[in-house]
Amino acid sequence: MSQIVLFDIISLALVLILGIKGIINGFIKEFFGLLGIIGGVYFASRYAQEAGAAINTHIYTFGNQASLYLFGFITVLIVFWTACIFLGYLIAHALSLSGLGMLDRLAGFAIGCAKIFLVFSVLAITLNSIEFIKTKIEPYVGNSTMFPLFLETGRAIVKLDTKEMLNSIPLDKQPNP
Repeated sequence: MSQIVLFDIISLALVLILGIKGIINGFIKEFFGLLGIIGGVYFASRYAQEAGAAINTHIYTFGNQASLYLFGFITVLIVFWTACIFLGYLIAHALSLSGLGMLDRLAGFAIGCAKIFLVFSVLAITLNSIEFIKTKIEPYVGNSTMFPLFLETGRAIVKLDTKEMLNSIPLDKQPNP
């Protein structure tokens, strides 16, 4: 069993403190915010190449395939996330007269904590897949209880396969190692 380290204390405190925002927003807004983040990363990781190609064709021509993928990813993420937040705002506004305020706020805290946990998970898997950063953070998260949970959850969300991404780029346009 892993021991609790400073990283665990800080990450849990941030999850709880930032989860308090869920009490303010309520369940509906927090749920749609979570749906926007997770769904945005999910769809962005699958449709970034197509979105990048559309940006390249219609908005701005990039010479670098990695830039196309990055801008496609960011675009899909932002569009999906914004649409979910707007939809959540509309539904929360429509349900504001329901009389279930306390239940909405308690459920909002739970979903707010879950949302922050999932954001940290995506961040952890992203940082852990960059070798330079991975070696720098290893002393701080090596004995952590939370970091493996973040990694496992992040892998399930992102399913990041950098070899597959690199193989999808034509050989003449691949970056030099």
